[in-house]
Amino acid sequence: MRTARFAILLFALASLAGCSSLLGVQSRPFTVYSPSYHAPDPRPAGPSVDWQLAVETPLSSEALNTSRIVVMPSRGVIEVIPGARWSDPAPTLLRHIVVQGFEESGRIIGVGSSAVGLRADYSLVLDLHDFQAELRDGTAYAKVGFHARLLDYSTNRVLAAQGFAAEIPFSIADQAGAFAAFETSVSRTVTELVEWTLREGNAARTKTSPK
Repeated sequence: MRTARFAILLFALASLAGCSSLLGVQSRPFTVYSPSYHAPDPRPAGPSVDWQLAVETPLSSEALNTSRIVVMPSRGVIEVIPGARWSDPAPTLLRHIVVQGFEESGRIIGVGSSAVGLRADYSLVLDLHDFQAELRDGTAYAKVGFHARLLDYSTNRVLAAQGFAAEIPFSIADQAGAFAAFETSVSRTVTELVEWTLREGNAARTKTSPK
C-alpha cells in the first residue's frame, strides 16, 4: 500500500512535466519549479534596523544540494521526482527566498548574498537539513528545516543560534497542492527566521553600542 501511494505521488508530480526544445532539438521533458516567498497577512510588525546582513549559501548534504526534487517514501530512503526540477539547487533557492523575506519585511535595507560584496555587520549561516516531500502513514508532507547561526561578520563569532522547521500536508493526487505546500513551508520558516534574526541582531547591536 505504501509503495502504491508513493507511485501515485511520483506520477502526480511528474505529470506536471511538459515538452521543451532548443533550436528544434527535443530534450527530455521536465517542469522547472521556482517557489517564492509569500509574506503572512498581516505581516509581523517591528522596528527597522540600522545594520547590514550577508546571507551565506546554506550548507547541506549532497542529497539536497541538487535541483532534483527529493522525496522520502520512508525514513532513510531517498528518491527524486522524474520530470521535475527546482529552478536552482535547493541551498541556492533557499538563499534567494531568505533574502526576499528580509527585503519584503521592509525593516532592513542592507541585505544580500555574501557574493555581492556587501559591507555587512552580521552574517547568517544556515545548515539545510530538510527540503523534501515525505510520505508518512499515507499522508504526504512538504518538509523544510534548517539550523541558523547569526555571526559577527568581522570575527565570525556566533551571536545566536536557532532551529526552524515546518511541514505542510498535501493530497498525494493534488499536483498543484504539492508545490503550494512547499511554498507555504518555506515561507513559514523564512518568516520566523527573519523575525528571529532582526531581534537577535538588534540585541547584539545594543550590547556593543557605546553607552
